[in-house]
Amino acid sequence: MEQPTDSAITKQYLLSIRLSADGFNLSVFDESSVLLSSKKVTRSLYSLSADEIINIMTPETLLNFRTVRLICESDIYTFIPAPIFKTDEAADLLHFQFKPVKTDQIILNRIPKWDTVNVFSIPKTVHNALTHLFPHAIIEHHLSYFLNECVKPLTKSSVYIEVRGNIMDVVVISKGTIQLINSYSFNTPEDFTYSICLINYHLTLKNAKSFYSMVKGPLNFKKCLNFIWK
Repeated sequence: MEQPTDSAITKQYLLSIRLSADGFNLSVFDESSVLLSSKKVTRSLYSLSADEIINIMTPETLLNFRTVRLICESDIYTFIPAPIFKTDEAADLLHFQFKPVKTDQIILNRIPKWDTVNVFSIPKTVHNALTHLFPHAIIEHHLSYFLNECVKPLTKSSVYIEVRGNIMDVVVISKGTIQLINSYSFNTPEDFTYSICLINYHLTLKNAKSFYSMVKGPLNFKKCLNFIWK
């Protein structure tokens, strides 16, 4: 009987790479989505050329994986309801909130689960490197991934928070629809708590008859959220 080759074996696995300004995390999962291995590479990624990024990532991407998932962190993004979104207006919609950056590449993520489109940008050097290494993979914004994989379309009010260093991404769901998506910077757990209290106040979340909350991040921030909505 013919033995499977290394290439055939690796085709069973999923490669997930999450990139941020200070490097990338690489994870390999089996066919049941069980984590097999992970690695973190710390480099000032967004300031490098495309060739430099390719050279850094190539040793990690030589195997032939069944699926490749690329997730990029970016604080330049905007969500548009799908029914009113027009592709040729994407740049204008993004630049309505953020100053245009000539060295950035604008990308669209359509999210049917939430009937919305995420328009965001990443450095062209990163985009060029990723499309060179993985020409058939989709580049996902980290909040597109968060919405698809973590946020549930619950009928009760719910808050989902992802902590990234000194930034928290907040998603608020009300009656199964998105009520808020935004990112906030903070320096201390007290700042974090204050920002959540403001969101709670303005959206009257504490008055909801049924409520759900989730924090993806360090335990101390989960405790802050539990204290607010205890």
